[in-house]
Amino acid sequence: MGVSAKSRNTARKNAVYISVTAVIILAVALYIFIKYDAARVLTTISGVNPLFVTAGLSMLFVQLYSESFCYGILLRKAGIKKKLSRLSGYAGTDLFYSNISPAQLAGLPAAGVAMYRDGVSVSASCPCLAAYSMCNRFAALVIASASAAAFPYIIIGAGSALFLTLFVYGAAVNLAIVGLFVVALFSESASRAVIGFVMRLLGKIKFLKISSSQEDIDRISYDYISAAAMMRTSPLTGISVLAVCVFKRIANFAVVYFAYRAFGLGSESFFYIVAVQSVLAVSAESVPIPGSAGVSEAMFTVLYGDIFGARLYIAAMIIVRAMNYFALLLVSGGYSYWLHCSSERRV
Repeated sequence: MGVSAKSRNTARKNAVYISVTAVIILAVALYIFIKYDAARVLTTISGVNPLFVTAGLSMLFVQLYSESFCYGILLRKAGIKKKLSRLSGYAGTDLFYSNISPAQLAGLPAAGVAMYRDGVSVSASCPCLAAYSMCNRFAALVIASASAAAFPYIIIGAGSALFLTLFVYGAAVNLAIVGLFVVALFSESASRAVIGFVMRLLGKIKFLKISSSQEDIDRISYDYISAAAMMRTSPLTGISVLAVCVFKRIANFAVVYFAYRAFGLGSESFFYIVAVQSVLAVSAESVPIPGSAGVSEAMFTVLYGDIFGARLYIAAMIIVRAMNYFALLLVSGGYSYWLHCSSERRV
């Protein structure tokens, strides 16, 4: 199969993922418009403050360039220097494919392919991506844990069995992955055994399409162990990347705060809105549905109904989804496409 055929096959897969996500989200929107007064919702949306919407959209670029900065730190540690324009292309690729794949599984592998096409060896890119993944997930856990401790009512007061189930599930998935990385920091043999067990277990779940061959187990084990060695020998690198990941996550969660202010609301603090969104993110990100379509909307209703109020929360959900999903797809897809085209010319 030639390069063009592979590109066409990838494009078809992307189109399928985006179509499935769009159908789910449109179905949710149709349900909303049937259940609620569509004209009133659209009128409410048309009255939002454009300055705060613009501020919310700017957070997408903060998120993208924060991830770019993380890649720059980790690749320099591996002896590779790349311009910010290339790093932003890797970040855009990760964000785009994460948002069109179940449980965000395709983002980092796609970024790895983009790095390889851009001249970064697999032996350098994979450990860097593994290290970034661990820091990014740990950052989400840190923020969500601090949020639950500071505002326990977010968890206790939600009163939804679905929300509590998803929150426990999401926290467990992130904690398990971070725990695996911690194991790799201290014991290579134990990490190989755990990775092998987990991959064989996931390989039995057909719809995830995760390979459990010994070759893939060995490769992923090498990536994790190499990333762990990088962090162990240079703890300052790990601390720096984790700090940037925390900042990136807060920027992502802040999109909802600016949507909140766009509706003329201001009684809740920035920290409380970010806390609520961090809990929602942990609950929804690991669900095996592209873009967490349907799940994010359901969780938004549970967590933000009182914050936005009965009159505004449906319109708010639409604005937030448009900014932190569809606008993010456009931004990250643009960066990814630019890198793809320029890398093809470089090969």
